[in-house]
Amino acid sequence: MAKTLKDHLEFALESLEEGDFKRFKRSMNDAQVEAGYDKIPRGRLEKADTMDVADLIISHYRQEYGLRLTLEVLQKINMRDVAETLRRAAGADSSAGSAAPPQNPSTGGAGAGPSDKHFVDKHRAEIISRCTLVDPILDRLFSLEFLNQEQYDLVRAEATSQNRMRELYNFMHGWGASGKEAFYQALKKQNGPLVRDLGGQ
Repeated sequence: MAKTLKDHLEFALESLEEGDFKRFKRSMNDAQVEAGYDKIPRGRLEKADTMDVADLIISHYRQEYGLRLTLEVLQKINMRDVAETLRRAAGADSSAGSAAPPQNPSTGGAGAGPSDKHFVDKHRAEIISRCTLVDPILDRLFSLEFLNQEQYDLVRAEATSQNRMRELYNFMHGWGASGKEAFYQALKKQNGPLVRDLGGQ
């Protein structure tokens, strides 16, 4: 069975000496996280073992950003060998996720340069104003764990489809390329005519 990111995180953290593991948790708690993410509560992080820390990282920061933040913290505490091992094991590139991801043809970005926006960013205003089937998209993103229960409920609580989509975009900007692609695929499935009208495939 293929290993999950959680498995790779646990292995990396277990390779740290006790003092280094404590420094990792302190540095993780002190790190400035990107907008759209909530920090792990200090008390929970301080008491957590390696398995719990891996769980907390994924539950608070999701997979792509959780890996990127973990690599940054390991670099910060001079655990570069551990960071490199984790990067290779998790399949991250040598820039720890900071480089622009390759464009996916389904987003209309085939052959595009790294500065080109993803389809869902490029057509944000149109998608917000014209997308009507929002709930199935939310269900899909929730099942893929890009939305947690609180975020899911907050979006569903909005009265109109436009406000729901606007709220969803507030959460989506922190997901990275994989989250945007998941959103695009759900959008295409539920609102195919809109996607085609905007030039998607």
